[in-house]
Amino acid sequence: MVRAVSLIAFAGVSMTSAMDRFRENYERGTPTSGHYYSYYSSLGSDKYERHLAELATRGYVDDLAEDIRKAMTRNVNQWPADFGEPDGTGGNYGPQFVRLAWHCSGTYRQTDGKGGCGGGRQRFEPERSWDDNTNLDKTRALLAPIKKRWGDYVSWGDLINFAATTAMRDMGAPLTKFCFGRIDDPDGTNSDVLLENGAPCNSFQGDCQEPFGTGTTGLIYVNPEGPVLEAGGEPVTDPALSAADIRDVFGRMGDTDRDTVALIGGGHAFGKCHGACTDGPGLRPSEAFAQNEDFAWQGTCGDGSLKGVGPNTVTSGFEGPWTHTPTQWGNGFFKGLIGYEWEKHIGPGGHYQWRVVNGTGDTAGLMRLTSDLALIHDPEYLKLVKEFAYDQGALDQAFDEAWFKLTHRGARWATNKFCDLGEPPHWLSEQNNKFMLDSDAISV
Repeated sequence: MVRAVSLIAFAGVSMTSAMDRFRENYERGTPTSGHYYSYYSSLGSDKYERHLAELATRGYVDDLAEDIRKAMTRNVNQWPADFGEPDGTGGNYGPQFVRLAWHCSGTYRQTDGKGGCGGGRQRFEPERSWDDNTNLDKTRALLAPIKKRWGDYVSWGDLINFAATTAMRDMGAPLTKFCFGRIDDPDGTNSDVLLENGAPCNSFQGDCQEPFGTGTTGLIYVNPEGPVLEAGGEPVTDPALSAADIRDVFGRMGDTDRDTVALIGGGHAFGKCHGACTDGPGLRPSEAFAQNEDFAWQGTCGDGSLKGVGPNTVTSGFEGPWTHTPTQWGNGFFKGLIGYEWEKHIGPGGHYQWRVVNGTGDTAGLMRLTSDLALIHDPEYLKLVKEFAYDQGALDQAFDEAWFKLTHRGARWATNKFCDLGEPPHWLSEQNNKFMLDSDAISV
């Protein structure tokens, strides 16, 4: 029975044992073999659908959510949580869970319905080696003990998205509905098409056109430092130009302006950027595993037990939190965006980012990306920024609706899918008929 297996806890075990277990969990979330870790993946079999029915009828969803809440604060020495103590203890993994689901789901493109987190393909090539997915191998490892415990009761696609939804609910976001039933893929084949099977961008990097879902392959959304306007060029840190880039890329996912502003500002209510130094994050999985390394993205910043991790993590290359309360839901992102004056500077990671003019104390540590400032350099976006800054309820509703669409698009669904509130919307089933992936005949 699924409840008989307990989650792996790291406190009180030797470092060798903890590292061995972390490596085991890492392998489940990022298989070096390049295909599914057989015992812990759900592939749409009769067994999966039977267990999915039990998840719905036996009230296990609350138990699964509780496991996720416990994992949010169960510190793993090999990957210390953000917002903890200087020695790496304490902290909260909730914002990491949010980023994991956001980047897994954000591959969806409306042109042909491909991409999205259904299939859980972020575990495999090519997605796991994309620049925007740097260090998400560690976040999947944090969820792996839960996947081990629940086995075929929950797919990776469900777990990644439910972990983020549960984390945000725990941090105060009023997310009303989540649906289960995403069927996992055995490998990353169905993501190859997102890079047009490895073919180069149909324009130039930074200006990829449809059917590509974003202007730069390897990025989930826009270039946060600003758009690239010429082949081989550097990002142009002009917020107004970034606004046009945002509308284009989010529109390719089927998002309205309201969806877009709610997702950017609501998502950035949580967490921080990681760019503590200019050394970079280390080798991506495709490179690290080719060299027989145990882990990818092994940073070199800092010293001792926190070398390359905790406050020395390099992920995006930008550094700092967006709000004063990065583990609490609210509209602080929007209030800060219009309440402070922002100036451009080069952060510790060597990239242009924005800080509060004459900021002091905690305010001096706040940051914005060029793609954040874009929201007040576009008249339609600015209207929405002001609405959400002055009306928390409006943000609550807009983010709830936009997050549901983001995390439920682009999946192959089990026939007995269900939601924790109400019935699944009809468009979930329609995806199975309209947007079958090219290799489904092989993976079903």
